[in-house]
Amino acid sequence: MTVNRLLVGLTIGTLSLLITACSTTMNKQATIPPVVSTATTPNKPEGLVVATWNTEHLAFPISDGCRARTETETIQLKQYAKSLNADIVALQEVASTKAVELLFPKSEWNIIMSERADSQTYDCRKTGAKSTQQKVAFAVRKNIEILNTQAFDALGLQRPGLRYGLELTVDSPFGTMTLLNVHLKSGCFVDNYSRADSDACKTFAQQAPLLDKWAENKEQTGMPYMILGDFNHRLSASYNHLTRQLSVNANNSMSSLENLGADIIGCHPYYPAPIDHILAGNMPKKGLHKTVKMHYFDDMSPKAMLSDHCALSVELSNFTYPLSNAVKWQTTSKEYRYLTSVTYKRATQALENMTLPNTSWAVVMDVDETVLDNSQYQVNIEKNGENYSPKTWSEWVASEKATLVPGVKTFIQAVFKQGGKLALITNRDREQDNHTWNNLRALGIPVSIENTCILGRTPADKAAIDGDKIINDKDLRRQQIQNGTANCYTPNSERTSLFPDLTIIMQVGDNIEDFSGVTQEEADMEALLPRANSELILLPNPMYGSW
Repeated sequence: MTVNRLLVGLTIGTLSLLITACSTTMNKQATIPPVVSTATTPNKPEGLVVATWNTEHLAFPISDGCRARTETETIQLKQYAKSLNADIVALQEVASTKAVELLFPKSEWNIIMSERADSQTYDCRKTGAKSTQQKVAFAVRKNIEILNTQAFDALGLQRPGLRYGLELTVDSPFGTMTLLNVHLKSGCFVDNYSRADSDACKTFAQQAPLLDKWAENKEQTGMPYMILGDFNHRLSASYNHLTRQLSVNANNSMSSLENLGADIIGCHPYYPAPIDHILAGNMPKKGLHKTVKMHYFDDMSPKAMLSDHCALSVELSNFTYPLSNAVKWQTTSKEYRYLTSVTYKRATQALENMTLPNTSWAVVMDVDETVLDNSQYQVNIEKNGENYSPKTWSEWVASEKATLVPGVKTFIQAVFKQGGKLALITNRDREQDNHTWNNLRALGIPVSIENTCILGRTPADKAAIDGDKIINDKDLRRQQIQNGTANCYTPNSERTSLFPDLTIIMQVGDNIEDFSGVTQEEADMEALLPRANSELILLPNPMYGSW
């Protein structure tokens, strides 16, 4: 994969993630014991903060190894770890679970250690002390559900001392997510490792394709993933060879992988080009906000730094777009509830005061925003920065989660009490009539095949418009109600025309075109207004319409 685009136009708050692939022969199921908390699990987070940190020879006891710590330094490290406010921390250069627990108490964190066998110790250059192990580990807060852990031992190249990768799969607020913690071979700090002949670069050149393949495999799953850790390589440059590899899939399509910290400067005063990175791929394309942060120590003079690497973190959170005034008014205002309730109360009074025909009669009603309140659908799409689409609308209708427009239930009950029938003429597709029926019954509307005819829209409704007898796309169905040919929805059987000829005594809707023979463009308000108190009942809907 190649990465020209990785570092172009990235901002610290909005970068994405970078990598994919690995065959099953490369990964072995880790023998790490389950890490399930025995305490009561706290609530799951709404967002996720992930960090990577090379702790520089973190050992237990603290006096061991190439970077022995004092009690004071250990307390400072623990405070620093707490200040990350992270949910998951990928750690490098840690010797053991006990060493990690010095900074991440087991009462709050699950610790997953690399299963790499201990390598031979060596004499530390500065102190002459015996070295401790340099492994990778994850610290995971106990409110994060761990689904799987797996060793990525291929990165060790079957050589003593090289670090394994460690794969962690969790249930995140963004779905199942896999994170790969890496600590690659040090010493190959060049832009194109493939052209360097140093031993370090030759080793790195064997690790890089394995990492690329792992990323590509994850890319194909479509599920969110991250690669983070100490790469010992400067991926921030768009011309870096590994960066370019990672940015393009094997089929020459662009990878979704992004370097989230591409604009971050390394924290060490001597090494401004960062080698610690967080790469992420297959992240949600909409509604995801990313904030990347380098966590500096209180004292950043080289000799006083608590470790020779600072932690790098990314906060992932669901960004919600603001609601339009129309949707806010319909979903939150008392005025909307007042208007619909009063409108239906007056419609009920008009019905009770009306001289009803001696023959069978019906009230024709629209469904959406007249009987069923779909404002939550509008909220959902607006918060995601989306517009109406047939796909999302169909999914909403199928969910059968619409509520009732305030006041409508009492009105419908009055229609049935007076002996009338209900004709629901809706612009929902006819194939969705079953969902409309189920939704109404779930809300306590006593629809039956004896009292209600649901007529969803078909292509014939628009095709029938002739500008004479059929003016809008509901007129054909109104005529079918009147002449007894309506093909009404019937649960669990074929549609039927059981209704006799019906006299339409009232029409109720939220759009001027819910009235017979009327269009938005040609509506004659002077002719309509005298019928407003009895025959034509119009409800407010500022969210959408024929206007």
